[in-house]
Amino acid sequence: MEYLTAALAVITGIYAYLTHKIAKASEASVDAIREQSEAMLRPYVTVAPFVRSHTPVIYLRVENTGRTGAENVRLTIDRDFFQFGETDRPEKNLRTMSAFTAPIDSLAPGNEFLFALGQGWVIFGENARPEITPSQFNVTAAYEFRGKKVHEVNRIDLRPYIGSEGERDPVVEELERIRQVMEKKK
Repeated sequence: MEYLTAALAVITGIYAYLTHKIAKASEASVDAIREQSEAMLRPYVTVAPFVRSHTPVIYLRVENTGRTGAENVRLTIDRDFFQFGETDRPEKNLRTMSAFTAPIDSLAPGNEFLFALGQGWVIFGENARPEITPSQFNVTAAYEFRGKKVHEVNRIDLRPYIGSEGERDPVVEELERIRQVMEKKK
């Protein structure tokens, strides 16, 4: 009888241990699903440069690419950047624009801000002034969602655009040629 009681105690101990391990695994699985669900549904404020189609202008896009709104968004840029190199107009400094100085109450999914930076020759050309139109800078996006805070630093590097071209519209090019011919005939 004592052997049976001891065997039953050992089996019960093993059963309790395995049940504990299963409970821990289930808890970890639920946590992983919760984190995955949050990652799929949360806001993502992304900051990236791009060349606008049919123009030589490089832009900076700030967009909520996530599935929910970002709240209390604060954008900051670590250096002065004068659009198109226009230092004679202080309102052309990205660093002092409203989007980079004042909090944004809410940025809905899909909403974006577009900031023209300048043409390639202004940013990279022979007469480029890196202290006015830097080819590298950081934009920090701090925002909240569901009581959580996010702080992301986006390193913007415009140098890969050196030598690249934006998409050109053949109709626009042909109209430009016609205009030039017409101007010569005047």
